[in-house]
Order: sequence, then structure tokens, then C-alpha cells
Amino acid sequence: MRSKKRVIFFSGPPLSGKDTQARLLAKKIKGKFLISHVVIDNFFKKEKVKYIKIGKRNFDIQKEFTKRFKGGFYSPELVGYIISKKIKELIDKFDLVFSGSPRLITEAKIEIKTLKELFVEFKVISLKIPQKEIFKRALKRRREKEDEFSVVQERIKNYRKYVIPTLNFLKKRGYLIEINGNQPVKKVYEDILKKLSSFLKN
Repeated sequence: MRSKKRVIFFSGPPLSGKDTQARLLAKKIKGKFLISHVVIDNFFKKEKVKYIKIGKRNFDIQKEFTKRFKGGFYSPELVGYIISKKIKELIDKFDLVFSGSPRLITEAKIEIKTLKELFVEFKVISLKIPQKEIFKRALKRRREKEDEFSVVQERIKNYRKYVIPTLNFLKKRGYLIEINGNQPVKKVYEDILKKLSSFLKN
């Protein structure tokens, strides 16, 4: 078992470069790179059930998929449960770098509780870019349904309504590091390494 356990989460608005920067950092620290929605999708595929019970609630898997592909979020209790499960599965072998989590306060509380129980040190990197740049990147990428204008609009709306309060929650507790994501990829990466230097040395 490793003596140090670290998890770094990447958050930010749509197309802010979370996946790119998380992947670069994971490679740098020889950690495990994970995209939150992929972890959740894979969990659903593996379980092959229509409903998942967490606590006293039943979650309809098809409804959860519909939420995400319309620009919304999976239920935070469900995300917190699945991400926590993945952390428990991997943390003794790897430092973990997640892209796209936590998004909602309830999810953040569940994941923080898990991390503290496991004595895991963690930080959340928030990449900040202006709305104009988001649409510019979506137009350039046009890779999937999530890049469609109406879906991007909905994603931005949900980011402001739900994710920003979560980031404020994390900031007040000293877990958040804010980075200007509206720069060349290399410069963003350099800024991240500078801000994380003391954390990565611990």
C-alpha cells in the first residue's frame, strides 16, 4: 500500500479543456486519468440494470442518460456513489486525476466524505474561460451531440446554476485552485503545475 494518496479533480464550464489538462497531469504524476461521465457510463454498462438503489432511493438509468444528453447532470447522489466506488477501487494503486467532477454540492459532500475516510489528500482545479470562447470551441470541434449550440447553451446554464455554487463551496473550504483556461494549452498546464507544486511534493 502506498503511503501517500492523492486525488485531483478538474472542473470548469463546457469545453474548458478539463480532459486535456487532466490527461497531461495524470501522465506527469504517473497517475490514473479518469473522465467522470465515462466512469459512470461504464458502471451502468457493467451493472446492466434498469434501476440502481442508493440508500432509500431508486434511480432510473434511462432517465439519467436522458438528463446528460440534454445538457443536464446525472443525479448527484448517484454520481457521488459511483465516483466514490471508483476511488476506493483504485486509490491504493494510483494517484487519481478526474475530469468533470464534482459538479453539484451533494455530490461533492459525498466524495469529500469518502476521501476523508480513506485519508486521501485532494484538490479541485477550476478552469475558467469566457462564454464567447466556449461557443467558439464548440463550433470548431463539432464532435458530438453535446457540441450542438442548444445543448451547449443548456450546459452553460446548468454550469452557472449548479457548478459555480459547488466551486464556491469548495473554495471556502480551501480545496479549490482557479486557473485561467483561456490561454494556450501549454501555458494552462504550466500554471496548473505551479499552483499544485507544494501539493504534489507532500
